Amino acid sequence: MAVSAMLRSTTVTVAPGASARCHVLIRNNAAVVDQFVFAVVGDVVDWTEVKPARANLMPNQEITVELTFSPPKSYEVLAGEHPFALKVSSREDPNGSVVQEGLVTVTKFVSVEADIVPKTSSGRRKGRHTLAVDNLGNYTYPVDVLASDPDNKLTFKIKPRTPQLTPGTATFVKIVARPKKYFWRGQDRELPFVAKVLPPGGAPIELEATLVQMPLIPRRLFWLFAMLLALLFFLFLLITLLLRQRPVSIAGPAPSAPTSTTRTVTSASPTSPALSSSAANSRVTSSRSAAGGGGGARRSNTPATTVPVQFVIQATAYPGVAGGPQLFSFVVPEERVYRVTSVVLRNTQHDVGDLEIRHNDKVLGRFSLAAIDARERPDDELTFRFPEPPEVPAGELVTMAVTCNNPENPCTPSGTFAAVLVPPE
Repeated sequence: MAVSAMLRSTTVTVAPGASARCHVLIRNNAAVVDQFVFAVVGDVVDWTEVKPARANLMPNQEITVELTFSPPKSYEVLAGEHPFALKVSSREDPNGSVVQEGLVTVTKFVSVEADIVPKTSSGRRKGRHTLAVDNLGNYTYPVDVLASDPDNKLTFKIKPRTPQLTPGTATFVKIVARPKKYFWRGQDRELPFVAKVLPPGGAPIELEATLVQMPLIPRRLFWLFAMLLALLFFLFLLITLLLRQRPVSIAGPAPSAPTSTTRTVTSASPTSPALSSSAANSRVTSSRSAAGGGGGARRSNTPATTVPVQFVIQATAYPGVAGGPQLFSFVVPEERVYRVTSVVLRNTQHDVGDLEIRHNDKVLGRFSLAAIDARERPDDELTFRFPEPPEVPAGELVTMAVTCNNPENPCTPSGTFAAVLVPPE
């Protein structure tokens, strides 16, 4: 064999972000001058340096090749053993190449980053927050998640409380804050608290957040009650004035007028979105006056009325899908025109992502699934009323565009749209 190689140390231990070295003794066993090329093989190639990379050796001459291992302090280089090999290639004797194998052990390090959304939640009985914990270390380890408030006015439900963090991934923790005492009316109360992430052997990460506790009885309810009382009082006055304005004759009872015959024909169509919007109530009334001696007929048509309709769009959007948001549409049936007035958005599975409401290519509203989830409503719903209700003719689309940022499960938001069936002009 033209060359021989001997690795002086077959195992090397190095810390991420630092460097470690080992040496290989190379000897030219041939009787002629030869050139040798040194190359490292294995997953350590990107962070290993070989000096020198090639050498010319006289017969029986020796040289020492130095290998420097410098793994980056990143989750891309996992902790543990990484095998490597140094290949020594001969120019004069290509078939006489040799390989020396060794093992590099990369030590562990812990690096955690965290954030909480939303910073401020509001509710009458609870507030929801999501804690995102990123593992920037090079091995899997658990962390403890705690929450506390300085005034001891809140209780917390944390799920999961001790998540396992995988290198290079984000883990989401749900935090539900509940006040210990409720109040019926008054101003909103701010209850601050601190969420803590305790990594193994590291300093805790503290994140501040606030729950805005609202009264059990909304303030607008008092205004509605006052407006109702005012309306009832106004109706009472109106009816009283009308009753007082009945004419009274002092000359005795008026002579009875001939009886007039009135015939009323009424046709109505049910308020169903399956029927044509042109089917409206109509009334034809003919009356004959005894004083006029003739029968004069008059016809009056009531204007067509709008018909309320409702449709639901249920989305199932999967995470990690490239090419933009996933679209879920409703097509207006033939011979119909819908004026969409409002939509009730629901996020019962506490999904994370974004949602847009579109009419064809026009965006009517943008929402965060976390914002819908964080609001205090029955079934985690959010009612949105369109400032300018769009009219959607037959064949056009009302679309929910969903971008799902869940780690695994699909996002399943839904929208219940309220509209009216617009009659033809």
